[in-house]
Amino acid sequence: MRLIKTGPYLPGQQKLEIDQKWGKDIPHYAVLSHTWSKFADDEVLLADVQNGTARSKPAFPKLWTAIEKARLDGYGWLWDDTCCIDKTSSVELSEAINSMYTYYANAQKCYAYLTNVSATGFETEFRVSRWWRRGWTLQELLAPKFVEFYSSEWVSLGTKFDLCAMITQITGIDENYLSHRLPVQHASIAKRMSWASSRETTREEDGAYSLIGLFEVNMAMLYGEGGKKAFLRLQEEIMRGNEDQSLFAWIQAAADQETSDGYHGLLADSPKDFQHTASSISYSELAEYTPSSMTARGLHMTLPLMQKDDGTLIAALRCPVPPGNNGWLAVYLKRLPIGINQYARVTCDKLASVSRPGNPQEVYIRQHFPSYVAEEVYPYHFFQLRGLHASTQYEELRNSGEYKLVSSVRAAGKSSDTEHVPAAQKQPWSDVPLVYSIYKKAGALTVAILVKRSNDGESFVLMLGSITDFDVGFHILHADSLGTFAQMQQIFSPQPAYRNVELDFHMVCVNVEQRTSAGQKLYFVDLEIEAFPQPTTVAEVLQDAMELATKPIFGADHRTQKAALKNKLKTLWTAA
Repeated sequence: MRLIKTGPYLPGQQKLEIDQKWGKDIPHYAVLSHTWSKFADDEVLLADVQNGTARSKPAFPKLWTAIEKARLDGYGWLWDDTCCIDKTSSVELSEAINSMYTYYANAQKCYAYLTNVSATGFETEFRVSRWWRRGWTLQELLAPKFVEFYSSEWVSLGTKFDLCAMITQITGIDENYLSHRLPVQHASIAKRMSWASSRETTREEDGAYSLIGLFEVNMAMLYGEGGKKAFLRLQEEIMRGNEDQSLFAWIQAAADQETSDGYHGLLADSPKDFQHTASSISYSELAEYTPSSMTARGLHMTLPLMQKDDGTLIAALRCPVPPGNNGWLAVYLKRLPIGINQYARVTCDKLASVSRPGNPQEVYIRQHFPSYVAEEVYPYHFFQLRGLHASTQYEELRNSGEYKLVSSVRAAGKSSDTEHVPAAQKQPWSDVPLVYSIYKKAGALTVAILVKRSNDGESFVLMLGSITDFDVGFHILHADSLGTFAQMQQIFSPQPAYRNVELDFHMVCVNVEQRTSAGQKLYFVDLEIEAFPQPTTVAEVLQDAMELATKPIFGADHRTQKAALKNKLKTLWTAA
């Protein structure tokens, strides 16, 4: 490391001299902590010392006074981040940043110079000093055992121990860590992140780089990668050596969430996301789990999962619920319609809690959700009808309102298609085949299926096909019979899955889960139907009759429907 020599010099022969020391040859030294000038060129840089232009810099008096303070206190050497690092060398800069926490921790004394605090205005100015808001000064506060604060006039304001209670109020850092009664590594990851949550850095990447020492990790400096990527890399490094799952206990405002669907990874975007979760801690090891690791599919880990009625999953973390520290803190996940066991975090503006965790499951939690998606094309794409679930709030439909897939029309398949159709077990709710080969063309219909309710014959048509060449969709049609495939293709207007379609007597949602296996892409289709009863008043029947005249009905069933409506009207008129 480079160190500034403070003396001894003969009177009138003082000079600014920097030397390099290594390993056991590093002497006792002091350090200067300060906030840089608004313009970086105002500071004394290494090149200024080497070129003899240091005294012309506006910040030279600050540095020279610190050298004098160190010399008078008996320290022959001083380290300062402005001129003891060659910032033109990326290798040296990276080494210095990775070592900086150690530099401050090994110093005999730290002079914390508060440029915007006067000796006379200490009571008010000290609390609002910009020194408390800078990212790099967090480690400069915590690492050294002895820190003395100075005003802009270089008047002592007190030591870290003297001002401990006030510093706790300003920073939120417990006195135990400020006084070194406890090592900072004793604090949970979430707590340490919270200490940095209100601090800022000039370069956005430094928000992550300034925390390297606090979490005892090392990482390369990649200026230009952006603050979000740098912070993601920091968290990945933390995971390599620490299983504290309070790393995942963060919350983020809805406006900051990554996608329009509210999808997010399990890792945070910034220390700011930990601003309100400082009290989160981690349980001691409860069971043998696979360590978390980042993969091309996302964060691979084992989490206990419980499913809510709306399909959202609650994933329990190995963290108790503050402030009582009982139960399990949890996050919300949603299964993604791609791959196997792939999820995203959702509802990131809050954390959940459970009294008992669910069953441990192996999951991949996606961290990235690009605006573009690489097309996943396989030789064979199929729809497979997997489930049909019907529900109702109406008593008269609860025991007799079952639904069944009764008939279908599809394009004549090629022999090469049918050879590769995967087997599917027959289901009691279907009289039609469950697997259909997809024609990979935008707007192409694969199959039209008539779905009928058992008690009253109310029905609708489910059409499955392609939105684009490689994206699938569905179309729900209020009809009581099927036309030819050509007629259904002409009507087909697909929309993406996971959307509710409300008809007169049914609310239908088509859920699609995508999986790949042995060169095949399978789209598993689950139907969720909410049933509504038929009309029971003259007005409702008349409205039904008007709709009959406008909706597409194919074949002889049109005459059957007319007769049924006539009988309903006759029955209601007689009752009246």
